[in-house]
Amino acid sequence: MKKITLTIDGVAVKADEGTSVLQAALENDIYIPHLCFHPELPGQGVCRLCMVETGNDGMVTACRTPVEPGMAVKTKSPQIDRAIRPIAELLIANHHATCRGCPSNGKCELQKLMAHLRIDRKRVRRLWPPHEELPPDTSPLCFDYDPNKCILCGICVETCQQLHGRSSLRFMNRGSDTVIAFFGNEEQCTSCMECTGRCPVGVLMPKKAESQQG
Repeated sequence: MKKITLTIDGVAVKADEGTSVLQAALENDIYIPHLCFHPELPGQGVCRLCMVETGNDGMVTACRTPVEPGMAVKTKSPQIDRAIRPIAELLIANHHATCRGCPSNGKCELQKLMAHLRIDRKRVRRLWPPHEELPPDTSPLCFDYDPNKCILCGICVETCQQLHGRSSLRFMNRGSDTVIAFFGNEEQCTSCMECTGRCPVGVLMPKKAESQQG
């Protein structure tokens, strides 16, 4: 694979030709905010958090922009911050009330994003009016789904589509009522559990062995 050189925040890095800017940054220990990206999936550009500047092109999504020789990428600027901060704050405001007790606590991509942008969760929570949390969906055979944590990144849907040629999971409903759910016959699910492993915020959690046996 041909290697090309570009700069990210003034640091010269090498990346394989055809690699996305986001992948090149992450492979060189340069963090760019993101939630809908997974290295084994095509860049989706859904969350709009990986915005970067690439000179004359203005702001672009790093996950969908291939690297080019001599490209100069900026991951931080007032313009980028103004573009992504409101998105991040709304996601956090509408997220689960507390991280305490969450199995993903400490390895959650949303927590990493909050720390990177230095977002005060208590302040942001006041941006969203109080609303009743939905009960977890425990009907799937192999995992539980917590709609209150879901950021609708689509990684689980795309993972199922990629691995099996068709996705058993779909976006259901519209607007603020949108959730992830099985579409059609749940028995089409192969229980490969890749969707749970790739979830960035611990929305899909494998059922405990004892609950599956019961």
